[in-house]
Amino acid sequence: MAELRFASPLWLLLLGLPLALGWWRLRRPHRPAALGFSAIGLLAVPAAARGPRSRRRMEILHVGAFTLLVLALARPQLPWAEQREDTRGINLMLVLDFSGTMRTRDFLLDGRRVSRSEGLQRISAEFIRARPHDRVGLVAFDRDAWLSSPLTLDHEWLLERLRLETNGTGTAVGSGLLVAAEHLQRHPEETRVIVLMTDAENISAGPDPAVIAEVLRPLGVRVHCIQVLSPDQAAPTDDLSQLFTRLATRTGGDFFRARSGADLRAVYAAIDRLEKQKLGDRRQQGWRELFPWLAVPALGLLLVAQTLAHTRWRRLP
Repeated sequence: MAELRFASPLWLLLLGLPLALGWWRLRRPHRPAALGFSAIGLLAVPAAARGPRSRRRMEILHVGAFTLLVLALARPQLPWAEQREDTRGINLMLVLDFSGTMRTRDFLLDGRRVSRSEGLQRISAEFIRARPHDRVGLVAFDRDAWLSSPLTLDHEWLLERLRLETNGTGTAVGSGLLVAAEHLQRHPEETRVIVLMTDAENISAGPDPAVIAEVLRPLGVRVHCIQVLSPDQAAPTDDLSQLFTRLATRTGGDFFRARSGADLRAVYAAIDRLEKQKLGDRRQQGWRELFPWLAVPALGLLLVAQTLAHTRWRRLP
């Protein structure tokens, strides 16, 4: 009840009035009888035997009814059990590598070795769940690239699409970026980010990522690049770090390397901090009116009091 409030609290100033009025009516002297009876034996129950007691009970009913009415007029309110949020985050496309080398079981995740694809899928799912207000999409690529999921707030459906992706052959980084960029072009006035993850040591298909970077730069699409490496590999055979660094920096993003699940979680945490801005954030609080729960019993007490005043508690004279 800590969040209970009164929308019209000035009515509470009258809260003492019913108590004062009831006390005064009980303390005032009895009015003299308007009619005299030669004998009261004609009455079934002598009025004197029940007059004072019924009078007190009647005042209790009146005081209770008017107290409830005053509280109802003050309009007590409680917040709705559910708060409606109208919050929009950024538009974020995950561009993930499902080439044949991603099958390699050298990725250390939570103390055991799994394939690079499994590590990518599980930690990417954690990242998606941590950003409930973002529209997130998925582009997968091997020798080709395809839109696995458009930008959506239905993250459960997106996670299912991510889980169903399988590995192929070849590596077309540029094609993956191109598909993601084309889809992001539908939201030109909003924040747009691409997160590219690949273990590429060579690029076997698709357009040159450096060319794609020059296209993305004036469009305002940031690209964060994550290169997955084997924990036993001091340096990749064909080091593409300069290409990925240039791709990221030319678009305002960052380049990262990950050799384990802990590394990849740290990278996603860094991206999460970098991409916290929101397009809008508005919360509305609804209030539930409680006055009917007070007004109806008050009217019920008045009805009971009036009924008893004309029947069982009727005063004669």
